Amino acid sequence: MKKKFDFSAEMNEAEPIKSNPKNEYLEEENRLLSLNIKELASLNDNVHEMSVNLANSLKFLQEYRLTITKDTQEQAEKFGQTVLDKFLQQIQDKCNETERKISKANRYISIPYTAFYILLIILVTLSSFFVSIIVANAEILHSSLIWKTVAYCTLIAVIGIVMAIVVPKILDK
Repeated sequence: MKKKFDFSAEMNEAEPIKSNPKNEYLEEENRLLSLNIKELASLNDNVHEMSVNLANSLKFLQEYRLTITKDTQEQAEKFGQTVLDKFLQQIQDKCNETERKISKANRYISIPYTAFYILLIILVTLSSFFVSIIVANAEILHSSLIWKTVAYCTLIAVIGIVMAIVVPKILDK
């Protein structure tokens, strides 16, 4: 007979996934969208059921025309049409709200903060290199000044990237 292995100790040691505010927002949006879809499906089912019931009621009214007056029949049709119009308006409102939320969620591009800061540092470095090239325009390839400028700009970029990666790790501690 085989012994069962207890995984509870491993499960307690497992670290939970750190949540990101952007991920939480997108998860909440997705949850709300799925809830809206369920509600729309429910409303659609209700409208279908009401239209079937209305059609059955109209058939019933047509069969028993002698006992029900025409005025009562018209009132029933108007009431049924009013109820269907309300359901249709609710479905249209939910559809519009869902489309708006979907388009709002699709406009976002998630980029990590570190990548943004690295791109910013690279942009500043390239701009300083461009300004240095303009200043050191004389004897461009034979000048030691241009090569010193390239070395300094590269050093600035490397220091900036290292800072963008290391500083958030230090601040998290």
